[in-house]
Amino acid sequence: MAGFNVHSVLVTGANRGIGLELVKQFLEKSNPPEWVFATCRDPEGQRAQQLKNLVSRHPNLVIVVLEATDPASIKAAAARVEEHLKGSGLNLLINNAGIVRLNTLESETPENMSLVYATSVKGPLLVNQQQPSLP
Repeated sequence: MAGFNVHSVLVTGANRGIGLELVKQFLEKSNPPEWVFATCRDPEGQRAQQLKNLVSRHPNLVIVVLEATDPASIKAAAARVEEHLKGSGLNLLINNAGIVRLNTLESETPENMSLVYATSVKGPLLVNQQQPSLP
């Protein structure tokens, strides 16, 4: 990411795995974004502890509650981001949130498949539909 400069970035599913690593990489750049927005479902939960630890060292990091399958949550997250951006606009959106349920063909259920689809397919669509409202 050496030659890649952005003013603001939002990473969904940023409390662990690839999302958390992306947030770390942006924060550790020699010229980090003015704002790094890291979203997760439960910022107060144990799974967000590493993300919360980063906030204490990086004043440009903002943790935002976002449930990627809930349009009301997405709208509230967009409003929170807008408050920080003050009209400057979001430069980069990384739709990383997703889930997988490791089941066998015999143990898989329609409910599990619906949840995977809602989070990993519909979620990014809903987030992208809200994102253009950011200036």
